[in-house]
Amino acid sequence: MVAGAVAVTGCAGPAGPAASGDYSVTVTTPDDGEVVLTAAPARVGALNGNRVIPFVQPFLDEGHVLVGYGNEADPEKYPWIQAELEAFTAVDDSDGPNVEEYAAWDADLLIANGNVGDFWEPAREAGPLVQLPETDWRATTTLLGEIFQKPDVAEDVIATTEATIADARLAEPVTAAVLWPYQENGTVGTQVLGAELPNFLGDLNITVAGSDTAVDGYEDVSLELLAERLAGVDHVIVLSSGDDLQQRFLDNPVVADIPVIASGHVTRFTDVQTGAGFPVTPMTVPVLIDALSGVLKP
Repeated sequence: MVAGAVAVTGCAGPAGPAASGDYSVTVTTPDDGEVVLTAAPARVGALNGNRVIPFVQPFLDEGHVLVGYGNEADPEKYPWIQAELEAFTAVDDSDGPNVEEYAAWDADLLIANGNVGDFWEPAREAGPLVQLPETDWRATTTLLGEIFQKPDVAEDVIATTEATIADARLAEPVTAAVLWPYQENGTVGTQVLGAELPNFLGDLNITVAGSDTAVDGYEDVSLELLAERLAGVDHVIVLSSGDDLQQRFLDNPVVADIPVIASGHVTRFTDVQTGAGFPVTPMTVPVLIDALSGVLKP
């Protein structure tokens, strides 16, 4: 195993409380179907740290502790969970679920990001596993309230987040497109309804159209067809996979001549702001609202 996989500042990780035997919770998620949990989640492992920890963090306390996470994540890119990420050395699961190292966490519950089909299935060998319905932050928060038996915490998180959204919501609707220039091959990634960020934008009265050809809200579109996709759109949100790649995309003559872009109705996300939308969580909603200030307060 990789050395220090569950190390916390040189230690073996928090011992955590013992799981309670008086516990039985049945939850249903889009990827898992019905999952029966028979041990209280005193020790929790996050299989994809930057996507899972923001949802779990409000439920952690002395009786429910994080014991490790997988998938490399630069703590500075996710400042809302920087302390949690820096507390552990990430388990390397770039080649697929690292069952042996997950088992070393001795977790009562493993939590994975959702919408990944059977990818995480082998991890069930290391312990009980739940995949989050992360395209809906309310459903995810409610689910975790059931799992941790803290419905009041879930209700408070939802109410506080909805109040933040209500304060920022546009009085009049606008339309937008979400573009993600993550490669240079004559295409650009687009996000439509069904993806995390477009779903959230609807809460702010920013409408992103759907697409019959997108898969789970994601679709690559050729630059030649992009103008057609952006016809009639009020604003374009351009995500980042690095400042240079983002700038080269916007400087491409084919892109620069598209009317909505040529008119300057463009909001550029930084790497940190882009990470805040993958997925949208109660912890990242304020980051996204700040990133969207040019749309919300033109």
